[in-house]
Amino acid sequence: MGMGEVLSRCVNRVPKEELEERVKGLKGALEADAALLIHPPDIYYYAGSKQEGFFFVPKDGDPAFLVIKHVERARWECPFNVVPLKSVKALGEAVSELGCSPKSIGTELDVITLALFNRLKKAFPDAEFVDISQKIRAQKAVKSRWEIEVLKRCSEIVKGAYQAVLEAVREGMSEIELNAIAVAELRKRGHEFGETMRGGRMEGFAGHILSGEAAAFPSYMNAPLNGIGLSPAMPAGPSFKKIEKGEPILFDFFGTHMGYLVDMTRTFGLSPIPQKMEDAYKVVEEIHAYLKENLKAGADALDVFNGVLEIANKSPFAENFMGYPGNKVNFIGHGVGTEINDFPFLAKGLSMELKENMVIAVEPKFLFPGEGAVGLENTYIITKEGAVSLTDAPEELFEK
Repeated sequence: MGMGEVLSRCVNRVPKEELEERVKGLKGALEADAALLIHPPDIYYYAGSKQEGFFFVPKDGDPAFLVIKHVERARWECPFNVVPLKSVKALGEAVSELGCSPKSIGTELDVITLALFNRLKKAFPDAEFVDISQKIRAQKAVKSRWEIEVLKRCSEIVKGAYQAVLEAVREGMSEIELNAIAVAELRKRGHEFGETMRGGRMEGFAGHILSGEAAAFPSYMNAPLNGIGLSPAMPAGPSFKKIEKGEPILFDFFGTHMGYLVDMTRTFGLSPIPQKMEDAYKVVEEIHAYLKENLKAGADALDVFNGVLEIANKSPFAENFMGYPGNKVNFIGHGVGTEINDFPFLAKGLSMELKENMVIAVEPKFLFPGEGAVGLENTYIITKEGAVSLTDAPEELFEK
């Protein structure tokens, strides 16, 4: 049985028509002679494959996937011309053999290493390199019908894990034990891992279970929830802390499928949850009611961000919104797709027109040091009428 036959029985491919339309969009936005993509999520977005290599897209001409490893598999995954490549040193020669001699090359200067950039300049000594990161991210922000269907599948995966956690939680179990139940359920449902934060750090992170004071514990991640973690080598996420009655517990996880992800947070606990936490959660629910109405095509993301801040600042818990003094993040929402931090953002000072079929995870949370946290995060599709939640698991503050 050949490789292609085995793969056909086990995995799906990104539709050829989908990829062709994306490449067409990239060419239309390109202001250089060619694009040379080096970032794996971007290569996957346009070529349909994450094999090791470079995706070359001439402004005028057919694209080619220059593959170091593994060529045969890339030929099954990618519908475009797949060309074997010995090394980066041979890249200039390989492009020349395609009949191209670009004088300007667009690439992702936001994520490329200096070492690789210097090697590319040696491979193309006569070419000028320009940054096309923002053009790529803008194109990726608006999702196609196929992408939305994939994201719906991601949602089913994470919702199933949440239900498994609600059924399994009990007093005295550790965060890491309950987290393992969530991850096991994710995997059984087809969760891929592979979550990527463009230009940021999220090592080995599929999500976490955080309880009580651990949910308001600071660390390095640019996110409101960090957690204690298991060691200084992994100083975030679930820990060996025991779950107790009367403290809020947060389920904050991704669901991944076909290289895409959604993000969802729910708050629950073993009764009784303190009144202070219940009151703060009511503000979170009010914010989401506002989002569902105002997060729509044509709106300015900054106006929506400021509208959320207005609600939070009118509450008794303003200083604890998205962190606490000295430990706050400056965003409440981030686009999702092939990366954790796709466009658009709901963030301080960031103006951006929202477009139909953009997808964004919005995560209003309140953190109380030494006590705990509450939050509710949905991944929303932006429509002309408002926001529609993909992660439509029950939103109430659940007490068991």
